[in-house]
Amino acid sequence: LVMESFMYFLIVKIFMEFMVPDGFLNRYLPLVDDKDAFLKSILTPLKRSFRINPLKADRTLVKNRIESYGINIKQTLWYEDAYFCENPEIGYTLENFMGHIYIQELASMLPPLAALKELKKAEFVLDGCAAPGSKTTQIGAFMQNKGVIVANDINYERVAALNCNLEKLGVTNSYLTCGDFRFFPKGEYDVVFVDAPCSADGTTRKKPQILNNWKEDNTYRYVDLQYQLIKRGFELIKDGGTLIYSTCSMSPAENEQVVDWLLKKYPNAVLEPINIPNLKISPGITKWNDKIYDKRVSEVARIWPHSNDTDGFFICKLKKME
Repeated sequence: LVMESFMYFLIVKIFMEFMVPDGFLNRYLPLVDDKDAFLKSILTPLKRSFRINPLKADRTLVKNRIESYGINIKQTLWYEDAYFCENPEIGYTLENFMGHIYIQELASMLPPLAALKELKKAEFVLDGCAAPGSKTTQIGAFMQNKGVIVANDINYERVAALNCNLEKLGVTNSYLTCGDFRFFPKGEYDVVFVDAPCSADGTTRKKPQILNNWKEDNTYRYVDLQYQLIKRGFELIKDGGTLIYSTCSMSPAENEQVVDWLLKKYPNAVLEPINIPNLKISPGITKWNDKIYDKRVSEVARIWPHSNDTDGFFICKLKKME
């Protein structure tokens, strides 16, 4: 055990020296609650994961069939339809081809879960940056194909993939649009999702090239766009409606800073705490570098990679006061 620990230490040291930019470590190590666990997590490849699609399949039957193939799966503690799976053959099963399951990273399942209560009674939902449809198809399942989902994306080719996934998973209450969400037509929606383009530095466990190419400037590249997207999202929810803003970035500049900007711009914006039972959530960062954010920003949800064995992720839930 001592030798194994020593070898692990050497591997970590070598990896950190040659693969992980100093700027990345300097930025995130002071922010995490457990530095050793964080470092270990970003060195560990991400497990495959999927969710069962209740629109087309019975949960128990699907689980039993997959296990009958000799594929070991483990249910998450915080979402009954979500499973870990280390066997890549899960992607070649009949269940995947038929849309009974959907291969999806666990953290990306969180935005719809954060609005589960609202989705169950929503009539009009807008997914502003929807392609390829991971969250949209999950939203459709939570709504049980009732009401209306408007699914938008700026990229026509990605909209084609979105349409394919919606059909495959049996989502029948959706309408597709293709356009720049910053200029989306006026409307009033019960729930709006903005899964904003970002530096994606929370996804380094499955995309090591992001870590290899990481530069601090990349984490500011999307900020102006993110301001505009969250602004349009808030404008499109009705009074009393809900906005879910999310990124797969760990950068405060792309997350808390964007939320802080919106709170200052719109006095009728109210942050709601996000509570998903059995999911470990870290509070938002209210002080970073020389910036002090609105203390309410602590109510957002930070998902560090080591906390739940997922990608790094960020979610905030906003309500518009009536």
